[in-house]
Amino acid sequence: MEPSEELLSLVGDIYDAALDDSLWTSTLGSIVDLAGGQSGGLVRIGAAGEAVISHAVGVDPAFVQSYIETYEPFDPSRAVLHAPVGQIQTIGDWIDVDEFRTTMFYNEWTRPQGLEDAANILLDKSAAGLSRLSIMKAGGLVDRRMYQVISYITPHMQRAMHVRQKLQHQNALETTSAHTLDALRAAVLLLDAVGHITHSNASARDILEEADVLRAVHGRLVTSDLNADRMLRQALASTAHGDRATMGISLHLTARDGSYYVGHLVPLTAGRRQMFGASHEACAVLFVSKAALDTIVAPDLIRKLFKLTPAELRVFLSIVEVGGVPDVAKSVGVAETTIKTHLARIFTKTGTKRQADLVRLLAAFTPPIKI
Repeated sequence: MEPSEELLSLVGDIYDAALDDSLWTSTLGSIVDLAGGQSGGLVRIGAAGEAVISHAVGVDPAFVQSYIETYEPFDPSRAVLHAPVGQIQTIGDWIDVDEFRTTMFYNEWTRPQGLEDAANILLDKSAAGLSRLSIMKAGGLVDRRMYQVISYITPHMQRAMHVRQKLQHQNALETTSAHTLDALRAAVLLLDAVGHITHSNASARDILEEADVLRAVHGRLVTSDLNADRMLRQALASTAHGDRATMGISLHLTARDGSYYVGHLVPLTAGRRQMFGASHEACAVLFVSKAALDTIVAPDLIRKLFKLTPAELRVFLSIVEVGGVPDVAKSVGVAETTIKTHLARIFTKTGTKRQADLVRLLAAFTPPIKI
């Protein structure tokens, strides 16, 4: 899915909400609207098993109360608590839709609100508890548009949850930033208007030391790709001048060994992000992740998530690991036309258009925290 300006803006709102809990309700409302849902909720379940709806939109308070007091144990979407973190699931993944419509939960809680289905994602899971996001849909089942929007924002929601949890254990943003950022697997670089690095986390320092896809020249960030470097300079200049149209950019970088990196530039020009940027004399933050096959997300999860056949999954992973169609055809031992046919089906199922989009898609599943 090619991110729109509205979607990129929403990603920025998600990170704002991670720093300011009062923004979650409006951000959740934007997620629901963009996905085409009717209502949504962020649910936190503590170590003792008690459910708390942290934030809810589009749901009457009486239904929120009755859910907590009566209906939560009968909600089939509770099964997402046992699903892999980050995997999108709908009602049909746990129970036949016709059978669901005969249940007490549907007839007494879901149906009176006009709801028919819901997309549920387990965002984080630890000994302290877990969090899940639910986007509920009226007038039919979860459709392609909702699935694509949620697929795009899910890794950002996961990162936001991780950041939020770490910030809750600290008293000052300045004190927590270095520790939080160093815990991230993604490289994080705070940049001023001309690209000078005002702060970098441990992962970023490792990449800069390799001086391959990124390097520092007299303190100024330089990328290995001239076109990406030009895009970065232009975006930084626009951000520094307060251009609200600049909602962020994505960069595709290739290392000397052929491995791929994906960068996301987010302006620090609104809300708490602006305060954070000011404290580091920065106008934007650049996140850089390696699109690697050694992530904790198993190929089987990717196959299930996008309903890929074994052959399509093989081509998907080969495109990321090997490169273009000719090289993949040679490595797999089939005709280029066959690879192109599989690739067309993969684009359709994943909502992507280019091979570089597949690299970005895989990078999005990279766990944000070092383990």
